[in-house]
Amino acid sequence: MFTRLFEQAEIARFTPDKSRIYEESLKHYRDLRNVISSTERRGREEGREEGRQEGLAEGKEQEKLENARKMKVKGYPADDIAEITGLSPEEIKKL
Repeated sequence: MFTRLFEQAEIARFTPDKSRIYEESLKHYRDLRNVISSTERRGREEGREEGRQEGLAEGKEQEKLENARKMKVKGYPADDIAEITGLSPEEIKKL
């Protein structure tokens, strides 16, 4: 608490030129902090969206594999399974 009071007292004794320079540097510092904060926030939002897209893609791939397994169990020909699911015949053989 005392450190803060001493700092404020020192600032209060600044000459007009020194006070102007201090205020400009403070404004510059705050502007930089805002830019950094905005960039971090935007990065998090983009990361979330990228994660959602990856999750959807993985879910679709899992659904294809599950449907192919079911079709294989029911005796569908591998060519038909490949055509319907978009999987390669090699992927279907691995199921």
